[in-house]
Amino acid sequence: MTLNDLRNYNKWIGETAQTVYLSVLAAGGWKNVFPTSVPRWASRVRNYFNVTPKTLKRLPEDKSKQLIKQVQRFKFLLDCHAVQSFNRTHQNYRMNPWGKLDPPPLKVPAGCPAKPDKDVVHIGVMDEIGTRFGLDDFVYQDEANRLWYQMSAGSTIYHYGKRPKVKSVEAVVVDKIKGQNDTPVFKMINPDNTGGSNEIILKNKGYDMIGEVNQQFSTREMVETKPIYQGSYNFSETVQVGLAAHELRDIKPHSDAHDFYLNPVDRFSPLSMRRFPAKDPKGKLLADQK
Repeated sequence: MTLNDLRNYNKWIGETAQTVYLSVLAAGGWKNVFPTSVPRWASRVRNYFNVTPKTLKRLPEDKSKQLIKQVQRFKFLLDCHAVQSFNRTHQNYRMNPWGKLDPPPLKVPAGCPAKPDKDVVHIGVMDEIGTRFGLDDFVYQDEANRLWYQMSAGSTIYHYGKRPKVKSVEAVVVDKIKGQNDTPVFKMINPDNTGGSNEIILKNKGYDMIGEVNQQFSTREMVETKPIYQGSYNFSETVQVGLAAHELRDIKPHSDAHDFYLNPVDRFSPLSMRRFPAKDPKGKLLADQK
């Protein structure tokens, strides 16, 4: 599928979620498919990409720390920009006695891009806080060896109770005062290399994490299935592309209506078994829903 095909739902009808997913990978991710906004039809069918794990096991602490550091791509880009900006401001541009420039004050981490992305440069204070502290300390592995990252308690505020009115304040209260063990759900994400991620919401009965290290447990009875609270696929995962991108492609087009999202018949089925429908449950053409 071409980039134009990916922006036209008529080209999705009858195709499998795997075909579309692979095309998105080839196109460079969802930010290239939907650079400025996500159409209604795309938001409604997003869960066709959301494959729920059947089992999970918690990984050891040292391995989890390593994996968390690796997955936080956007945090790394923020750190790069901070170091590069400091160096530009504090670099001594006068020649030293040996006729050379002194080295920059701070060493730039390996892998930093020469030019930062505009989302990195223009990030707001609250967005940066949400991006830097979005993950908790625990990582899990499912039956297909996919990695699932437990998010902070503050990230769960859309998945139980009333819809937040001042989300930044409520997220801080939940994260720093209530804590995960006093929050009724866990939120976990699995980045899928498109800039997006699978997401699950699991019910919590007073714990900070789930299971013992390397102990496999079933998710079937724990998964939140209520339409307004369940996990939904993210076109932009905060820890990889930033909170502003997540707001643009996931939160802004989100709806609380119980019948907004179209879901595959089996939430555990692979992408190759899911084909996109032409119409929504009310018989209306999805392609017409802009």
